[in-house]
Amino acid sequence: MPSTRYWRRFYQRESAADAYPLNPLKIMSTISANPLPSLSGASPTTPDSLNDRLAEAANYAVLRRLMPVLRHDVAGAMQPVRMLLMVLERRLQAPEPDLAAITKNVTSVSALTKQATAECIGALEWIGSSHDARVSLRSGVDEAIKLLAMELSANGLELVNGIADDAATAPQSFLRSVLMGAVLAFCDQRRQGNTLKVTYTAADSHQSGQLRLEMLPDDAGKSPESLDIVRKYRLIDWPDVQAMATSFKVKLERGDGWLTLGLPKD
Repeated sequence: MPSTRYWRRFYQRESAADAYPLNPLKIMSTISANPLPSLSGASPTTPDSLNDRLAEAANYAVLRRLMPVLRHDVAGAMQPVRMLLMVLERRLQAPEPDLAAITKNVTSVSALTKQATAECIGALEWIGSSHDARVSLRSGVDEAIKLLAMELSANGLELVNGIADDAATAPQSFLRSVLMGAVLAFCDQRRQGNTLKVTYTAADSHQSGQLRLEMLPDDAGKSPESLDIVRKYRLIDWPDVQAMATSFKVKLERGDGWLTLGLPKD
């Protein structure tokens, strides 16, 4: 049986671990100075490879937050097909089937199936896409407003798209990971304010183009502390957003209530 001295040392180690939680940036700097030895012929763990893992974990956390909405969209895409098939089944069971109406239903089922397939593939592209198309920043923010509508409403936060035109573009994967993660981080980590505005500053001779997310002064609505929310997911934190931004090799700067993101180069 372990002695009293053993348990005293055990609790001292546990207390020390609780007092100094893991910091991804500190881990990366430590590995940079002392790369981990390779195991079974694997390459040593470097800061870049570690950040790739952190970014992948952050992307997965963002995807989990969006999964209920994506699942609802897939179910909604399949619902018209199911309803029309039920109508077609009843008509086929009639004593004297109306062949003209059945032919029309079959044509409609074919069209709806193609549309539903396209929407399901679109949802699956959140997991991985073979072609990372560039899309406008405005449409990317609009997509975030649509998909996060219930999430933002439950957290008492309004997302405002302040981008006026479609001139500026970025890879869709960047907007669906870094931008979406940044919005969720504001949702999870904010201490005040109820309106988050996204704007874009075009590139000039002094700086490259960048996105800016900023909490606007707002006395209306509820404070984050007053919200009674049962969370069933991991919160998105700023190191998550930093890891995803670093994976795209873009600059991220953050201050009190604001964040700026550079855009990936072509």
